Amino acid sequence: MSGEQIAIILAALLGGGGLGAAIVNALAGRKKVKADCMTALSDAYEARLGALTARINSLEAKVEQSEVQIHDMRGKLAEREIMILNLQQENAELKDEIDKLQTQIKNRDKRIRELERQVAELTERLNAMNGSVTGGEQDSKDDK
Repeated sequence: MSGEQIAIILAALLGGGGLGAAIVNALAGRKKVKADCMTALSDAYEARLGALTARINSLEAKVEQSEVQIHDMRGKLAEREIMILNLQQENAELKDEIDKLQTQIKNRDKRIRELERQVAELTERLNAMNGSVTGGEQDSKDDK
């Protein structure tokens, strides 16, 4: 087969209409299908990006709100820590005062016992003196 024969066969096949048109349509349709696929992928990509962007914006808002809450809670925590320190200091001062007052009470109780003992001694002495005076007066009355 010569080059002319091959060219004639190709011309007959392609020029016949049916097969040539099918090949041309297939090649043209292939590019169109590829373009349609690219368009569909591009649209899907844009939709996915839009959904992700909306989600990111929502999450950023939540993070910002959480940061505000954390800031507020840290402020409250700091206030409470200061309050705890103040109450602990006040508690220590009150314990010291209680210890001082208990020491004063012990000293007063000791002094009260001492004074009661003295009162008892003086009462005995007074009774003894009254008894001797009363007894001495009776002796002098008996003598008369």
